[in-house]
Amino acid sequence: MYDGTVYGGVEVYLLALLRHLDYSRYNPAVVIPGYNYPFRPKGFQEQVQALGVPLLTPPHPGKSRNISFVKDVINMCQLFRQTETQVVHIQTSRFDGGRRAILAARLAGVPAVIRTEHIAPSVNMTFYSKYTTKPFDWLTNYIVTDSNSNRTEQIKLLNRAPRKVICYHCGIELERFDSVHDTSAAKLRLGFDPALPVVGAVGRLVEQKGHTYLVSAAARVIKEFGPVNFVLVGDGLLEEQLKAQVAELNIAQYFHFMGFQSKHIPYVEAMDVTVMSSVFEGFSLSMLEFMAMGKPTVVTDYPSFLEAVTDGESGVVVAMRDGEAMAEGILKLLRNPTFAHKMGQAALARVQQEFSIQRLANDTMNLYDTILGINSNWH
Repeated sequence: MYDGTVYGGVEVYLLALLRHLDYSRYNPAVVIPGYNYPFRPKGFQEQVQALGVPLLTPPHPGKSRNISFVKDVINMCQLFRQTETQVVHIQTSRFDGGRRAILAARLAGVPAVIRTEHIAPSVNMTFYSKYTTKPFDWLTNYIVTDSNSNRTEQIKLLNRAPRKVICYHCGIELERFDSVHDTSAAKLRLGFDPALPVVGAVGRLVEQKGHTYLVSAAARVIKEFGPVNFVLVGDGLLEEQLKAQVAELNIAQYFHFMGFQSKHIPYVEAMDVTVMSSVFEGFSLSMLEFMAMGKPTVVTDYPSFLEAVTDGESGVVVAMRDGEAMAEGILKLLRNPTFAHKMGQAALARVQQEFSIQRLANDTMNLYDTILGINSNWH
């Protein structure tokens, strides 16, 4: 059950999970609710279909708020009954997401209803949230979070029962990322001077990602270190604003906006230092990808990041919303290549040990088994 509106981390997460489920145990389909019809990312739909996974789309329920809610619930209820669905697993970036799907699943008699909530509730909750979510929590078997910090917020801020909130850290397809690659050759392929360091980030150009602090940091790094190419891979609403900031700081010669790239790995290969500048985030897949490619990374001290990166061991941790601190972190790595290499190798070892998609897929299927009362030898 997909409850997203843009092509981002949730979509990447779900596609990877679909590729690694054991279809002899569970036969997946992706349902996009009717109310989400105007916002369905085309690229996501195409990739689901390319996997051969059924993409089920109930009709649009209309624009009348109350009537459309009822229609959407009825349409999804009929769909779950027709397909004899046993598990409805909702993927959402909101603590109150998927309400129509929850009601539809229960009305259809679906035995297992799970929500994976990728963003901690403090980002968008209100005073009344702990009360309005209760009825839907009762109808949900388990709430899955992708970080322990998110799980803690779910319990403390929304008064959710600890036994119903489970943390499964994200996993990535480690085989897609080659930690042994020629960074200089990658720079040349992209038209960059191989003699200059490249510092980069991958992510949508939105407030959440904190790119304005990276731009501020870039100005200081270039002033103190000398020429450094900064690369942003992604697009979004803040692109023009960020470009104006770059122009104002007079660093346009060294700051490169690459736009959205469906194949972003060649850009990461060219980076000497990678950056996560987010001011709030789930358990970032981009961060895990940087680690899987052996890249020394500067991350903000957002709680979920600290569950993968240890300051001074597997990366450099700096304060959020602080361009000066970010500049210090980047300079620390640029000025000491031996230290930077050590950070990258430690990050690689950690992601290989703890954050594979196979582990996440097995955890997920075992949870389905538990709810459905299936005794298997997979545990």
